[in-house]
Amino acid sequence: VEDSFYYTDVGVFFGEKHDAPGTEYSDPYFGGKGPSRNSCIGCGGCMVGCHYNAKNSLDKNYLYLAEHNGVQLLPETRVVDVSPLGTSGDGDEGYRVKTVNSFAFFSKKPKFYTARSVIFSASSLGTQSLLFDLKDKGSLPNISSDIGNRVRTNSESILGVRYPGTDEDLSKGIAIGSGIHIDKNTHIEAVRYPDGSNLLSGLFTVMTGGRPGVVRILYWLKAIIKLLCTQPISGLRSLLPWRFSRETVIFLVMQTIEGHINMRWKRRWYWPFSKSLNSEGKPIPTFIPEANDFTGKVARATGGIGLSSLSEIAFNVPTTAHCMGGCAMSDSPETGVIDAKNRVFNYKNLYIIDGSMLSANLGVNPSLTITALAERAMSFIPNKVHQIKT
Repeated sequence: VEDSFYYTDVGVFFGEKHDAPGTEYSDPYFGGKGPSRNSCIGCGGCMVGCHYNAKNSLDKNYLYLAEHNGVQLLPETRVVDVSPLGTSGDGDEGYRVKTVNSFAFFSKKPKFYTARSVIFSASSLGTQSLLFDLKDKGSLPNISSDIGNRVRTNSESILGVRYPGTDEDLSKGIAIGSGIHIDKNTHIEAVRYPDGSNLLSGLFTVMTGGRPGVVRILYWLKAIIKLLCTQPISGLRSLLPWRFSRETVIFLVMQTIEGHINMRWKRRWYWPFSKSLNSEGKPIPTFIPEANDFTGKVARATGGIGLSSLSEIAFNVPTTAHCMGGCAMSDSPETGVIDAKNRVFNYKNLYIIDGSMLSANLGVNPSLTITALAERAMSFIPNKVHQIKT
């Protein structure tokens, strides 16, 4: 499928070709209103945190500019309650927001704020957790009962190929640099992690086929025995954390095929003291045969050892990099939580603007889609008019 190969467009600043990597530049994006940047040095740390001021992250664009326009950010602060002011109960008069210190164990020091409007933007799982809790305890009882439905993961699988003892440092470069489409529904991107990220090896084991469920552990044992018998030295090294990030290419497999789970707010049998998100319904497929076939072909063609996600085998649970949905956009509260302008059904001045609003598997990283929908939502809110009294 070489015709489908592409290089990724990434939110990283590369600078001018004639300058050395790591060169500092004055703001290249916002006409001098933003912070200075350094050009990428190819450390591979894009996803776990760029330490070299090259990644175009929120603290350098939206949040940076927001602060310079008067927005106050409150770090180490967790919202635990949002309740309508006044007697109508629909938020027409605004909201009272309660926060606590995120990291305090005992003295959480609650603080209270009042706001005309409130936006929930805590990512899919964070927003769902908070809204479920507020609905359950009566602060926002009229949140649509559709909350938690159709939580999506891009129907993903995370695999890899390891090259024990290779002299080439595979941790150097952009975190996700290229991708292909192996069929009309399946999209694969090559991923790397920076040098030293070797604990990630605990998420992987030898590539295992078979079928989902308890029986797959038997297939895994068979694969382990075969690997250690046919390639005892490199096979053992492929299972150890030492040099993992230098020797491994991760494959992020995403599909547009329909698939979802539903989240519910209930007590777990082993911790009955509080409620939390629990999944229910038909599980998302734990592994994708097409992805395993691709990984096997790559391993054979390049002399590597294929890897599968350990959670798929041990727990029959797939791994995902993108959790979306649960507060879907719709035309009614019977089939969604927010309307086409991101307004929460049954309430005024209440919005949800994050990945929980998405209602389909995109098959790609959802960040640009979330950004576009966020800017669209803001376009419906009129600019504040400052009146000067004379």
